[in-house]
Amino acid sequence: MTAVVVSKASRERNRQETLFVVGLLCAAVILLFLRLDDVYLWQDEAETALVSRHLLAYGLPLSTDGTDWVQQSSESFVEFTRDYVWIYHSWLQYALTAASFALLGSTTLAARLPFAIVGLVTVALTYLVTARWLMDRPTARVAAVLLLLCVPFLLLMRQCRYYAPAALFTLLTLDAYIRLAYHVATEPTMPKAWLVPYFLLSATLLYHSHYGAFFPTMTALVLDLLMNRRTAVSFGRVRFSGAMLLIAFLVVPWALFMRVWDRGQPLRLDRFLGQLGQHAVYATGWLWPLLLVPLGVVVYRWLTVAVTQRPRGRTTARNRMQAAATLAFARTVVMVISVNILFLSASAAFDWVFFRYWAHLIPLLFILLAIVVMWAMGRWRLLGYALLAVLLVCNGLHLVPYGLPGMKDLDLAVLWPGSPSFEALAEVWRKAGRFRSDLWMYGQELSHDYQGPNEGLVSYLSAHAQPGQTVAVNYEDLPLMFYSDLRVLGGLSAHGLTGESRPDWVINRKHGPYGELLMEIVDAGSYKQIEIPYADIRWENRPQPGEHHYLTVQDEDHVILHKRQGD
Repeated sequence: MTAVVVSKASRERNRQETLFVVGLLCAAVILLFLRLDDVYLWQDEAETALVSRHLLAYGLPLSTDGTDWVQQSSESFVEFTRDYVWIYHSWLQYALTAASFALLGSTTLAARLPFAIVGLVTVALTYLVTARWLMDRPTARVAAVLLLLCVPFLLLMRQCRYYAPAALFTLLTLDAYIRLAYHVATEPTMPKAWLVPYFLLSATLLYHSHYGAFFPTMTALVLDLLMNRRTAVSFGRVRFSGAMLLIAFLVVPWALFMRVWDRGQPLRLDRFLGQLGQHAVYATGWLWPLLLVPLGVVVYRWLTVAVTQRPRGRTTARNRMQAAATLAFARTVVMVISVNILFLSASAAFDWVFFRYWAHLIPLLFILLAIVVMWAMGRWRLLGYALLAVLLVCNGLHLVPYGLPGMKDLDLAVLWPGSPSFEALAEVWRKAGRFRSDLWMYGQELSHDYQGPNEGLVSYLSAHAQPGQTVAVNYEDLPLMFYSDLRVLGGLSAHGLTGESRPDWVINRKHGPYGELLMEIVDAGSYKQIEIPYADIRWENRPQPGEHHYLTVQDEDHVILHKRQGD
């Protein structure tokens, strides 16, 4: 009779889990794929799409095909070799996009579709990894729901860019590492023969997704194993070392070819501290509220005590084992996040920090947040549910301290006058202090058409320009290359543009550089000014929190074109 009751209870739990996973995936499909092609590609997405199109045509990710020229750096041969092979980013994103173009054609939807699919897999994997290593399905549910309803994460997963593969393979590498290092103690289901290939493949694909995520993550795993060598199984340590040597053999030649160690600038204290501060604000202003950090410390202490206390009875022993698994997993995740942020702050290539650098760490942060929420829910049920509800619907908890009176407009730039990093830190702080409901606004985005400057320019030029004509533009040149048959000059690098140039069209974007040069070209020629009813905002619509437009911008100057007369 007992066996029958247990069997029924087990079947019911499995049915509930199946329903949850199906519901999770259905919701993810809606949130990730709905209106995926509504917004035109912005500059960085168009860079990926153009290099991918060259890969499809020539078998290598090239910066140029003889007409289009992809270059955002002011210096040539930084983003590509002297043979025009693109080396500035890892190549997996170009392979995915090129494959999609081969199947579906060179469109906006085809450019973003493979990354949205990878984002869908990442949501499902977050649930599976959390359930496996924490041995707690309710916590896994909360982690998956927090991730799925995190709008900044959704926006990143809908980009034609490396963010989604980096997030997926960071999770897979972490899962493979724990299986390899702690196999006997926690996960006996995978055969030992598969562990090294699984880790090897996951880590190598992480490099080819985003080498900026690969190196700090692998460093963190080495440190984790050194610090926890007593709990790691002996064969796991040996095979981990062997796997790391194989990974180095596969990755280092690529890293040398791509000049990975030439990226970034010399370490400077103000840049490091300012960027570290920006990362902290992004994490606590949009992902993990600073208000909950003390609660996280309490949970860590509780888990430590639960692991070290003497088990009394069968239930307590099981709880102790579960606490040990949770504590070990959490330690590894914290190590990975910490080392990544230190690497990013110390070796950033620019004086600016972007939220997208967190893409591969967001699932890990929400796993940690789910542990804290479930701990609170287990002690104060009503408070725990209220906490979860607030986290899902608005940024009320994230406003501490950024939105408090006297703190909202705090100018942190005075801490290091003249430092671009501290000026940027002050701006990020101000944006974090604005009350918002990203989920509500995302619903608005999915239910309304969005019209940006790239869409307006492409539509107008498609109707009025002749194929092969030249266009000079000082920003977002790459979307014009992707969507049109025109020869585009300028961009951030001002490629092909001089004071003697007489392009058929001149577009002086308000936020772009060298506007004076473009107006000199206009004044020296015979050009007619044309205004189109599209807002001249800085970017079509990049996913940066605080700068993303959920609805079409109305209160900005319109885009201005200049058409050469006499054609």
